[in-house]
Amino acid sequence: MRVFTEIQRFDQWWLKLLMLVVFLITFGALAVGYTKIPQKEISTYLLTSLPAGIITILVTGAIFLVRLETKIDNIGVHYGFWPFQKNLRTATWHEIEKIYVRKYRPLLEYGGWGYKTSLQGRGKVYNTKGNMGIQIVFKDNRKTLIGTQQPDIAKKVIDNYISKETTYEN
Repeated sequence: MRVFTEIQRFDQWWLKLLMLVVFLITFGALAVGYTKIPQKEISTYLLTSLPAGIITILVTGAIFLVRLETKIDNIGVHYGFWPFQKNLRTATWHEIEKIYVRKYRPLLEYGGWGYKTSLQGRGKVYNTKGNMGIQIVFKDNRKTLIGTQQPDIAKKVIDNYISKETTYEN
């Protein structure tokens, strides 16, 4: 295999449940509030409370629209969160000092999932779920970790492009 492509989403069951609960609480409270407001104050109520509903819809939609795209090919490693990064970032092979697949601790090492920068010098992380990632160490000592749900396939493709001395850490 010469090319690795992966698309991941924030689609965990518990996240869907959490967003459903937030949605129901927000719109339930809006509906109950609407029924208790005197007729002459309804327009004021709508102007002040509808932004909460709109924000809930936008945040929920954004969470489920965002996707982490990863591609490894003869140019390098391309990665990013769509739609925020319509053009994926690229780590070219000549910029990379070291690259390997490793197990990591999202909460302890990076403070969770998403796009984050470690406060402990571990660099940046792009992830949506899980605890396996493609660790890139650049020649200028910057570090980026890209989460993957297909660590074995990613390792095989990486091994096609680098020397066989690459380490695979679990």
